[in-house]
Amino acid sequence: MVIEITPGSDKLPDSLYFNRELSDLAFIERVLEESSNERHPLLERLRFLSISAMVLDQFYTVRVARLRHKINKGINRLSVDGLTPTMQLQKVNRYADDLLKSQQHSWMQIQKLLAEYDISLVLTTDLSADQLNFAEDYFHKHLMSVLSPFIIDREHPFPFIPSAGIGVVAQGKTQSGGITHLLVPIPPSVPRFILLPGDGTRFITVESLIIRFIQSFFSDTEITDCGTFQILRDNDLALSEMFDDLRQMVETGLEQRERANVIRLKFVSDMSEDARYFVAESLGVLSKDEIDIMRQNNQSIAVSEYVAIDELIGLSSVMQLISKSLAPAFPDLTFSVHQTELPTRIKKSGGDYFSVIRERDMMLHYPYDSFEVLVNFIQKAAVDPDVIAIKQTLYRTSDGSPIVSALITAAEAGKAVIAVVELEARDNERSNIQLTKRMEMAGVHIVYGIVNLKVHCKMTLIVRREEDDTVLYTHFGTGNYHPGNARTYTDLSFFTSNQALGNDANKVFNYLTSGSFPSCVALSVAPGNLRQVLMNYIDIEIENAGLGKPAEIWVKLNSLTDPELINKFYEASNSGVKLELVVRRQCRLKPGVQGLSENIRVKSIVGEYLEHSRIYCFANGESLPHRNAKVFISSADGMERNFDDRVEVMIPILDAIVHQQVLEDVLQKNIEDTDQSWLLTAEGIYERQERTGFSVQNWSKENTTRSG
Repeated sequence: MVIEITPGSDKLPDSLYFNRELSDLAFIERVLEESSNERHPLLERLRFLSISAMVLDQFYTVRVARLRHKINKGINRLSVDGLTPTMQLQKVNRYADDLLKSQQHSWMQIQKLLAEYDISLVLTTDLSADQLNFAEDYFHKHLMSVLSPFIIDREHPFPFIPSAGIGVVAQGKTQSGGITHLLVPIPPSVPRFILLPGDGTRFITVESLIIRFIQSFFSDTEITDCGTFQILRDNDLALSEMFDDLRQMVETGLEQRERANVIRLKFVSDMSEDARYFVAESLGVLSKDEIDIMRQNNQSIAVSEYVAIDELIGLSSVMQLISKSLAPAFPDLTFSVHQTELPTRIKKSGGDYFSVIRERDMMLHYPYDSFEVLVNFIQKAAVDPDVIAIKQTLYRTSDGSPIVSALITAAEAGKAVIAVVELEARDNERSNIQLTKRMEMAGVHIVYGIVNLKVHCKMTLIVRREEDDTVLYTHFGTGNYHPGNARTYTDLSFFTSNQALGNDANKVFNYLTSGSFPSCVALSVAPGNLRQVLMNYIDIEIENAGLGKPAEIWVKLNSLTDPELINKFYEASNSGVKLELVVRRQCRLKPGVQGLSENIRVKSIVGEYLEHSRIYCFANGESLPHRNAKVFISSADGMERNFDDRVEVMIPILDAIVHQQVLEDVLQKNIEDTDQSWLLTAEGIYERQERTGFSVQNWSKENTTRSG
């Protein structure tokens, strides 16, 4: 039986879609599974565990926060898979609780393996006399002056603790016999793990030190109970009211976020029930009446915002332990560092980037190629007397960014410099605001984008006078202008002097500064025609299948959730088109369903690096891979927001060598990977692919970039 699909339809029976939130949790589970992968060095397994904890926390502060917003507002609109927000939240909490238990189990297993290298996280009860003396001295010398103890009563309300913040709560008896509650928040600047003296590598957590010596803060109170908790807050910047000034909007949003509702409250499991009640009531998770009823019925806290942790609370922070202490001391327990070099073409030219790019296009593949190429390119443009203008989008970059410094240098040299800064790049908002102020002071023209649209495209346009001509040099990326990301994310970085692409890029910049939507010749742009261009290319494959020609689609994305695009893929599959989809994170599409998607295979790659590049490829009447295939790179994933709520671009790859590089060296090798691949079944289960020895990431380390 073939399931009928109406062309242009944006909705099919809800049984034909996976739930986005549960698909996201499945990705976190795949990351967590890598912490048990015996083929990884031990500290890298610990790193995967930390990442899984961090991403799960982010999931709650963003996705669960949005579900709770809908529930609180009485919004019962069904998701495309037919679930109300309440139903989704129930399923999410059950799945997330299982993940938390698995994370704690993985932590216990890794601790046993670390012990074989004489590495351990110890309790204060395990300390020798010398170590206890060290711990007490450390507490009084380094912590007493930094920490601020609070007594909580009517005159002293519960102080603000930021999202992901950890605190120690205590209960005590006053000299008059009364019961009082005390709180010691742990500032983010305080190191979580403290190295102890003596043989081996022993660490202790800062909260265990506080608990051991908390009596030092409260000399007139007898401490009777102590425990640790962590909170996660609503981290969503979606504001109910909009401002004309985007910077004001984001700054206001940050202020609101810092006081946002608690989304998740974690306790150590040995904390007393009274202490739990106190924290839950103080943070508004439970009302006093609810707690009174629980006390009367001798009930433990049982609400969706609450979870008990048996082992280590805040597992994401073990990343500090790896990067600051363990990795430098135990290099054999980490992945080997991949050494990058400048491309041969750049070295042969003596660093003349403009002549190299003018000769032919160049594509770099991070982190296998050096991010310094891009930095050097912009730095040279900043001081080149023939360069008259630089325009760049900045979605996510770093503090002290060399690219930002180059833009400032260019502006101070009198060049026309435009920086389109997306202030709402999640978790980079405050950094981006500070960067804009620095650049404005130097004379860079700052554009904050367009209200209701995120500027997510990654472009740099350099305008250069060469003899009697004006030449446009353009850089397009699938990832951010961030040196840290370029070391851990796999992304494509494209340099071209193609004037049609440069003219279109300039039109997009004019759209961002003036609001007039561009009519582009070579680029496809969202929120304009990007989705429709993709649909048109899929239609061509459907038509070719009907004519008996080879018909294939290869795609690499981070996420695939847009119902309209998914339905078009279903239609293509039913028409005989073969689809290979490499989707790292969320995927609503159900592959392998008879009569719907039996011609679609979906896989996810989770490896040493985070797969981040976006590639769209259409066979165009030939069997893939083929030089006549239509190949595009993009900043856009297959999500509703990328087509409707963001400014994105999709770039055609026209140069023959770069075309072969993207199609065969990147996309085909991703499809061929077996070592780090998970296949998605029609039932929504990700099954690890049988390992046959081919790893796309290892292959990419060992093979030189063709176009460089």
